[in-house]
Amino acid sequence: MYIGSAGFLSKICRRMNRLAGGIPGIIVDAFTRFGDARGSHAAAGVAYYAIFSLFPLVLALIAGGTFILNLEQEAAREQVLELLAEAIPVSRDLIARNIDKVMEARGPVGIIGLVGALWSGSGVFTILSTNINRAWPDSKPRDFVRQRLIAFGMVATVAILLVASIIASTAFDLLPEFGVPLLEYSVYDTFRWTIVADVVPWLVILLLFLGLYRWVPHAHVRWASAFWSALVAATFWELAARGFTFYVRSGLVQYELVYGSLGAVVALMFWAYLASWITIFCAHLGVAIAHRSGEGEA
Repeated sequence: MYIGSAGFLSKICRRMNRLAGGIPGIIVDAFTRFGDARGSHAAAGVAYYAIFSLFPLVLALIAGGTFILNLEQEAAREQVLELLAEAIPVSRDLIARNIDKVMEARGPVGIIGLVGALWSGSGVFTILSTNINRAWPDSKPRDFVRQRLIAFGMVATVAILLVASIIASTAFDLLPEFGVPLLEYSVYDTFRWTIVADVVPWLVILLLFLGLYRWVPHAHVRWASAFWSALVAATFWELAARGFTFYVRSGLVQYELVYGSLGAVVALMFWAYLASWITIFCAHLGVAIAHRSGEGEA
């Protein structure tokens, strides 16, 4: 009787899966792969490295903005923190205070200090690329040198985003000043302009995830599976950022009541874990999509 009921339920699930285009099966497969790979533990490890890599990375970006872009140190600091606010919606004051203390204590960062900060700041990208690569069963592990090169490539991507952010912010500031009309009226103070300002950062995150899932795995990854997994990752990243920001600011949770002065650090660590969880899970989602679409054995 039990076996018959189980078989009947199995048939219903398969039929519902077919009617839904196989999406429920892909999701179940992704969670299964994520669990088998101990993805939650991997996300915790990435979050651990993220905390240690964050401040050297920020310091390296500020120093790079000063040396390469010839910006004033304060201007470079503001641009880096503004870019960082898009990726980390919490603990901005904590990050700013610690960066200011480090810069005040050590003064201008030289070439040797910049190299050291880049090396320390790339640690989180090394462990992240390793876990994304492990999501693909047919992928081959990379040696130490190649792992570091990929990590430095990710740091370079962040630096390029910093330059693009500076150019974009300058453009957004200048266009309203010149009063350039679009469709015979100004849109800079309208709801449409607000939508554009919100969509552009999301598109940037989407492109970042697309590159992450397409080129980081040491395996053949097609654009389709990379795109769909990147789309899900970028969407849930944005939703998680908005939801977590609201959750923290609403007063529903008050970390300082439990952790005292470490409350901002705990909030930062929790966000790092949540972001890492989304990133690693969507890597496994890409594998499940590839397996479903017959791109290869996964």
